[in-house]
Amino acid sequence: MSLPSRYAPEGLSEEDQSRVITVGERTLRRPIEYKLRSLDDKVQSALHTHPNTSDDIEMIPIENAQEVDVISEYIEFLRGNSVYEDKNEMSIEESPEFEIVGGNISFLVLDTNFLISHLNIVDTLKNIASDYGLKLIIPVYVVQELNGLKNSDRLHNSSDGKFTGETVSQLATWANRWIYHALAESSAVVKGQKLSQRISKDLVKDDAIFDCCLYFKQTYPRSLVILLSNDKNLCAKALSNDVLTVSFREDMSARLIAKTIYEENIQRFGKLQTKVEPMAPKIQNHTSPEIAEPSSEWVEKTKQFDGLTTFEQVSDKVYEEIKMILLAALDHCMVAEYGNDLDLIRGYDKNSVTTIEDCAELIIRFWMTVFSQYFYAIPGNFVPFHETGKGRNSRKTPIHVYQPDNSNELRQFVTFWTKVLTVIYDGVMDPTQQTALKWLIVRWNKMADTA
Repeated sequence: MSLPSRYAPEGLSEEDQSRVITVGERTLRRPIEYKLRSLDDKVQSALHTHPNTSDDIEMIPIENAQEVDVISEYIEFLRGNSVYEDKNEMSIEESPEFEIVGGNISFLVLDTNFLISHLNIVDTLKNIASDYGLKLIIPVYVVQELNGLKNSDRLHNSSDGKFTGETVSQLATWANRWIYHALAESSAVVKGQKLSQRISKDLVKDDAIFDCCLYFKQTYPRSLVILLSNDKNLCAKALSNDVLTVSFREDMSARLIAKTIYEENIQRFGKLQTKVEPMAPKIQNHTSPEIAEPSSEWVEKTKQFDGLTTFEQVSDKVYEEIKMILLAALDHCMVAEYGNDLDLIRGYDKNSVTTIEDCAELIIRFWMTVFSQYFYAIPGNFVPFHETGKGRNSRKTPIHVYQPDNSNELRQFVTFWTKVLTVIYDGVMDPTQQTALKWLIVRWNKMADTA
């Protein structure tokens, strides 16, 4: 007798035709949102471990392929429906060009989904980078996308059920913090892609991240460029252009990734001599004898303001001096970012920025691309404007832009703008200029106190 089948000689009986016929053991039905709940549980457990600490960075191990797929699918969904532009509140810290010291250098370009899913592996790669000649690159668009994900709670009909972005939002927040901490260390390992480090300046989404890979591949032909991504389409595009990729595999580890990349580098370029050049240390002591101090005559002049007899005169003098310093500092930032391309930048004309209100508007207009990098690199949440809303709903409004009318306003004005100038000077000015600013701040505070 044959098995019951429509193709058997006797066909199916009327009874069998109404039955679902299966073979093998019965498969237990898994709850449709099992994977999502498992991922949510990991995040919530980490949050409950440190419920009152806003600066913690949790390295949640996501070692299940299905969980990785959930995250990648959600990011792919948002990437297909969102474009993150200059309204974002976050940017990467400006840093000098890489100090390529020679040897078998490999650039690891990090995609958003890999950072979110494998932050623990990325962090370990950072720590062992010097052993394997690794440089970790954060593309501009990845930073923008992380910021969008951080503020996202959109509902997505994933293949495993409806999935809100709350869990991915928290993972993106931790990835954001990791980037800020890594860049603030000014190490030679983690670097943010500069706006000038692009082949095409108009690309977004996958194309922008792929463009970052191509830039480093073309700029450093004797180095290996690797894309770390769980996006299959992006990886396929990279591989077709001779850019190697690393995607999730069970039991993968940071050291295995680093070792494999290092061996591939040697196979392609041979064993190159390693040249070690220490990075210039951060200047902590501005009174070092190697740093030129402002002249004693200039310092004495900063202490002289006896000729100002009325509040209006003091207020006007403080306003004009701060304006003069601020105008020069902001232009210095713009030149440092865009260089010879500054004349091509829409929205900036040095001659049209003449007041502190103009300065404040300039900071807001170029917040993401130029100025945020200086402020996010310092502790705290100080920003040079008033902000309401988050992410794409953020609205930034200038504050303290007019000449003060009374003593209290003058003190607030001085406190606010001296903090802004200090942040900018610490980021782009040399130690002598920083010391000179300190003397001016002493002068402005004394003038405000005596007005």
